[in-house]
Amino acid sequence: HMRLAHRFQQSTKLTMMEIPSIFTPVDWSFAFYEGLNQHQDSTSRDKTYAELGCGNGWISIALAEKLSPLKVYGLDINPRAIKIAWINLYLNALDDNGLPVYDREGKTLLDRVEFHESDLLSYCIDNKIELDCIVGCIPQILNPNPEAISKIMTENSSEKFLYSLSNYCALQGFFEDQFGLGLIARAVEEGRAVIKPMGIMIFNIGGRPGQGVCERLFLRRGFHISKLWQTKIMQAADTDISALVEIEQNSPHPFEFFMDLVGDQSVSARTAQAYMKSGGRVSHALSVYSCQLHKPIQVKKLFEILKDGFNEISSSLDLSFDNDSVAAEKMAFLVYLASFLKENKSNPCEPPFGCLNFRNLVAEFMKSYYNIPSTSDNVAVFPSRAVAIEISLRLFSPALAIVDEHLTRHLPKQWLTSSAIEGRADCDRAKDTVLVIEVPRQSDLLIELIRKLKPQVVVTGMAKFEAITSAALVNILSATRDVGS
Repeated sequence: HMRLAHRFQQSTKLTMMEIPSIFTPVDWSFAFYEGLNQHQDSTSRDKTYAELGCGNGWISIALAEKLSPLKVYGLDINPRAIKIAWINLYLNALDDNGLPVYDREGKTLLDRVEFHESDLLSYCIDNKIELDCIVGCIPQILNPNPEAISKIMTENSSEKFLYSLSNYCALQGFFEDQFGLGLIARAVEEGRAVIKPMGIMIFNIGGRPGQGVCERLFLRRGFHISKLWQTKIMQAADTDISALVEIEQNSPHPFEFFMDLVGDQSVSARTAQAYMKSGGRVSHALSVYSCQLHKPIQVKKLFEILKDGFNEISSSLDLSFDNDSVAAEKMAFLVYLASFLKENKSNPCEPPFGCLNFRNLVAEFMKSYYNIPSTSDNVAVFPSRAVAIEISLRLFSPALAIVDEHLTRHLPKQWLTSSAIEGRADCDRAKDTVLVIEVPRQSDLLIELIRKLKPQVVVTGMAKFEAITSAALVNILSATRDVGS
């Protein structure tokens, strides 16, 4: 770690200890610190910070020394990192004689910094700590290489550490997972709950997925962003980017790499892979983004309402606004709508198509803000997707329907137990009975079943990782058209 120690001496004058099993993305972390230095905060003395993925603690300690904030919470899921971070804190809070080093306010680093084992912001959430600033240099994991992971484990790795590592590499349930941004997406959503209304979040993001994808991660969750710092770092020669190439082959989305460290013209993952195999070196952008809630009171209120029973709505909302002049009106409507649904869960669902006033409200909103020429006759309101699916199947009464397995849970049991597929068009079916086959949501498997079974009705959702592009939907529509579904 000679290079690491040399950089510490030059930039922070901190004494640091390192051990195996702690991530040390040197280029990333120093680029991140450079970005943090671009964010000048003259009122930091009264503020509370949290650093996600603090590792050995050097950024938390450097921030406390530079800004003298009220408190910095260094958080990491790796218990070994937290132990070494506490050691590093004492190494820098005490002098060579073991006595406290006091600053101008009569405080030591021990007063300003704490380290805690935490899955992202769980420590702050559990202890109801509100934060003025959240910073995070979170590595991006995409189909992690088992050999690379084994390098950070030792033969005496504890079960707790191995569990933490598996959690760190797991999919987080966001469509950003396919770009290695799932962990950052979850951090942003958790941060939205604990950040103060005027608080700032600062994240380090590698630009391989493309600047648009990286920025949309924040924009659609109700933040506006500014880029504090950008540089390029070399892609490790032994890193396998074939997973990115595969995503490009199955969707219109191109990744962004650069040949060596020069030029601003990006190349795709496929081109980058071919160039690397021919002995070339490629790089990708590394950006430090600062983000702040747009309409913070309304955004916080909206998600406070939605977290109780409306999780699917919460994860699919898009709060980015091209025109700021209508953002306030849109947000006010969404908060009102969420409040209405929470307080009057049964009211909008009056038979046969739902409350007329509610349908008028939705139709007017779609017409005003999305230029969709709709009226109340174009809107039907159901208490749940399960009810909507059952009513639709009763209405069409198909000989065979295939339904996303996630959506069949509440359908009548007799619909899911019949196996008379042969000659189904002519078979005698009991009244109000529909033959339903449960199918996977993944589009390639769904399409294969559509072509084989030729159902009259197909009901499906979209997997989040496929919903980011139109390719999967276009292919499903093509398959259903071909078989007459």
